[in-house]
Amino acid sequence: MAAPWFAVMYTGATPVFVDCEPDTWNIDPKKIEAKITPRTKAIIPVHIYGHACEMNSILEIAKKHRLRVIEDAAEAHGGEYKKKLCGAMGDFGCFSFYANKIISTGEGGMLITNNDEWAEHARQLKSYSFSKAKRFIHDEIGYNYRLGNLQAAVGCGELANLPKYIERKQQMAKSYEKGLAGIPGLRLPITKPGVKNVYWMYATLVDEKKFGLSKDALRAKLKEKGVDTRDFFYPPEEQPVLKEIIGGERFPNAAFAAQNGLYLPSGLAITEKQIDYVSSTIRAIAKA
Repeated sequence: MAAPWFAVMYTGATPVFVDCEPDTWNIDPKKIEAKITPRTKAIIPVHIYGHACEMNSILEIAKKHRLRVIEDAAEAHGGEYKKKLCGAMGDFGCFSFYANKIISTGEGGMLITNNDEWAEHARQLKSYSFSKAKRFIHDEIGYNYRLGNLQAAVGCGELANLPKYIERKQQMAKSYEKGLAGIPGLRLPITKPGVKNVYWMYATLVDEKKFGLSKDALRAKLKEKGVDTRDFFYPPEEQPVLKEIIGGERFPNAAFAAQNGLYLPSGLAITEKQIDYVSSTIRAIAKA
């Protein structure tokens, strides 16, 4: 589970969680409407690991119930759904420029919208809501969410590199797919029709019975061989801060992914030789 729920809670609102699809790990549109109440204000789809959500279904549900759509495209810079850019299909799009994102400024992020009024309000909120009429007068409670000029300059420069970064990410995925093909119990990421997957992370699932080791055991053996990996995001029920909000609710698909999922080294600096080493090491562990 990624972190948009933090932003929801900052506003004093209560996040309501929807389980993910078992194949892409994105929000499952078929389960959204059951969670909508008269208090629901927006749907926040997160394009997990660089694969776009099923946006047509989500937008139809939002229109039916008169809800806003806030896309979290932090992991999907340049990704597409049916030739539309991730982050540009809803009412708002949110992007992260944290150090491990496809485009990075070290920290910070970006909010986009095609609504002029909302855009102006966002500009006010990010800088203490200073009044335009008189300096040091605050029209409402604002925040210090400004992206520094130096970071913004880095981001503008990086934007020009986005096409080649995406090309490298997709080549990385092809190399992993070739190197890991046919290993029993290792499920490689999919890309649905109409989606441009930018593979922020190369995420895999480990079937312990078929592979012969649990995900955690595989991670430990890879670590011994000098290969670092990461766990998937954790489901809401494992977050202490959310215990009171979700009560006893469980999210089985998200929990299964977290229990069995790991991502392999996926940084832009990784070489083909390193990818080959990771793949051959996993294959050797599987054979053993």
